[in-house]
Amino acid sequence: MTANEMKGADMGRLSRSGRTTGLVTMGVIVGGALAWSGVSAAEHLSRTGAAQRVTVVTESRKVPHGYLDTNVVCPKGQRAISGGYAYYGDHNLEKPLIVEENAPGRTSDKPDAVADAWNLFFLNSKDKTITVEVHVICMPID
Repeated sequence: MTANEMKGADMGRLSRSGRTTGLVTMGVIVGGALAWSGVSAAEHLSRTGAAQRVTVVTESRKVPHGYLDTNVVCPKGQRAISGGYAYYGDHNLEKPLIVEENAPGRTSDKPDAVADAWNLFFLNSKDKTITVEVHVICMPID
């Protein structure tokens, strides 16, 4: 997806492949330049040589009927610069998967702590447990 397509896309919208993705399209500062998170951020990082320093953490989560409050944590000494989720199940407009939170977070209560995790809060109105992939993109803290 290009940056122009991302501008017009809604977070959590059904993609061409039939899966819902939730990479956040917020601006982040990377190496002094404004970049869009997700695919465009990866393109920017590879052009600036910072891609060798990027770590992507992907984990699987089970979301029961109801809700799941979860996060994905960066390796020690790294900060979260982007993140999101992917859901590969059936899409029913009557009983959708709703993502209430899809944002950077911290594992520390210290006021000056850096964002080292990606927080997600899912509401599952389906009658069954579903599986989602959750992601965080991390860079070393300089």
